[in-house]
Amino acid sequence: MGKYSVKGSPTFDARIDADMKRIADTVYASSFSSHWKALVLLGGYGRGEGSPMIGPNGEELPFNDYDLIVVTDSLDPLLKHALKKLEKELSDALGLPVDLYPYLHSALPKCEFSLLNYEMRYGHRIIRGDPNILDAMPVYQHDAIPLSEGTRLLMNRGKLLLDIKRRLARTETLTHEERMRFLKFMFKADLAFGDCALLLRGAYDLSYVVKRHRLPAIDLSGLDDARDFVNAYNHAIDFKERADFQTLENGNVHLRFAETVKRYEQFFLWYERRRLNRKFHTLEKYAREFPDLGKEGSPMKNAVHNLRAFGASGLSHCGTHPRLRLYAALPLLLTTRADRDEISWLLRSQENGFEELCQKFYALQQRFS
Repeated sequence: MGKYSVKGSPTFDARIDADMKRIADTVYASSFSSHWKALVLLGGYGRGEGSPMIGPNGEELPFNDYDLIVVTDSLDPLLKHALKKLEKELSDALGLPVDLYPYLHSALPKCEFSLLNYEMRYGHRIIRGDPNILDAMPVYQHDAIPLSEGTRLLMNRGKLLLDIKRRLARTETLTHEERMRFLKFMFKADLAFGDCALLLRGAYDLSYVVKRHRLPAIDLSGLDDARDFVNAYNHAIDFKERADFQTLENGNVHLRFAETVKRYEQFFLWYERRRLNRKFHTLEKYAREFPDLGKEGSPMKNAVHNLRAFGASGLSHCGTHPRLRLYAALPLLLTTRADRDEISWLLRSQENGFEELCQKFYALQQRFS
C-alpha cells in the first residue's frame, strides 16, 4: 500500500508529493498566509486511497481532484476571493481540479455530525501547519453516523447520474473525456450503494479495504439481486484502486447507464424504507411522503433556508429542511415515467420542462448538498 493510494507505485507517490508541495508553497506565499492555521488534504488521497489513472504507456497519473481545506482564523471576503484565484492558478498548473475550501478554526469544535465531517476528522493528511489541528473537531462515534447522511450521499451521487442523463439525451457522440467522466460517475454511484448499506447496518468504515470485506457479511435481505450490488461494489473498488479506462474503452455507456439507474432506483427505495420504517413501493409514493422524510436541521434555521430559497412560497413546510425536497425530487428526475408537475411542486419551480426542472434542482442542490 502506498502513501496516497492502495496500489500506486513510489513514482505515483512522488508525483503527489510534488503536487502537494507546489500547492502548499503557493497557498503560503499568499498575502493572507498569516491567517492560515493548516492546509489539510481530504478525500481519497487524504486517507491513502486515491486513484492512480493508468496512462496509454502504463504510467500512473493523478485522477481524483485535490480536495483541501485551509483552516483559517478569518473568513474575510477578500481572503475567500484570493483562495478562488489560487484554485484557478493551481488547477491550470497541475492539470486537474484543485479545490481550496476555507474553514474557520473557531468553528471546528461545533462541526455537525455529518459523513463529510466524519471523514474529514478521521481520514485526512496535514500538508502544512498544525499537525493536530483537526483534533478540535468533535469525537464522532463510528457506529452512530446519522442514517440521513446515507440519503444525502445518494442524492449527491444521483446528481451525477442526472448529469449523464441530460448529456445522453443529446445526439452528439460522447468525447473521450466525457466517457471517462461518466464512467467515473457511475462507479461513484455503485460505491455509494455499498457504503450506504454498510452505514445502515452500523458497519461503515473509512477504508474501502475494510468495507469490501464487510459488505458480503451484512444483511441485504429485501434487496433484489443483492449479489449484483456486491459485485458492482467490488468492481467499483477495483477501478478506484487502479483506474484503467483502456479496459473499458469498448463498453456501451448508454447500456451501462441504464443498468446503473435501475440499481439506483432499487437501492434508494430499499434504503429509505428501512431508514424511515415505511412501506412505500414506488418512487412516486416515496415522493408523496414529503415532508415526512425525516428530520434535518432545526425548525428555525430551516425556516430561514426556505424563505431565502423560495421567498413567500417557502412558508409552506417552512420548518422542513429544503434538502428533503431534493431527496423526493431527484429519483423522479432520473426515471422516465415521473409526473413533472409533481417535481415542479416539490422544487417550487414555475416551469415544468425537464431542463428547467434540472436547473432548479442543481441550484438547490448546490446550496443544500
